[in-house]
Amino acid sequence: MLTARTLAEAEVYLSVLAANAGGVTETPEVTRTEGPEGWTVSSAAGEVQVPYRTEDEARRLGVRFGLGNSLLLDAGDWVQLASVWAKRALDADFEYTGQPGQDRAAVELNWEFARDAMAEALKFLPEGADEVPDEGFWTELGLRTHAQDRELFTRAKLTEDYEFYRDTLSDFRALYGEQ
Repeated sequence: MLTARTLAEAEVYLSVLAANAGGVTETPEVTRTEGPEGWTVSSAAGEVQVPYRTEDEARRLGVRFGLGNSLLLDAGDWVQLASVWAKRALDADFEYTGQPGQDRAAVELNWEFARDAMAEALKFLPEGADEVPDEGFWTELGLRTHAQDRELFTRAKLTEDYEFYRDTLSDFRALYGEQ
């Protein structure tokens, strides 16, 4: 069985599998079953193990998707996911005026996920390298994304996108206050 570093990574991976299998754009229904060593996260798309140890480490360090590189999602997947979350954040951000009852969490959470997904893509960039090497791509979506636009995977572009998502979230919080 496949292993994710965190519950968040497991659920994102299962969402990507579901989307690739049937064009689903919503997060699939998942169940979490606790076992002696960790959780089993299941959906119609598959099952993934999440060790308690790696989830705990990630939570303590504030790393949403876990330490080290993903073994489930490649650099191309993370860049695509960041793009999806950034679009959702931007759409929600344009609608948000700070009025009571508006969904502020939709703006912040999507910017956080976009930022964190770009941080995951950056992990595939070896120290001193100018771009993610070919070994950083193995999924169908990742390989296709890389082939269509290699520039997305340069150090400059990955860093620029990460900083944009991080700074936009920071600007949003500065404008509307921390929550």
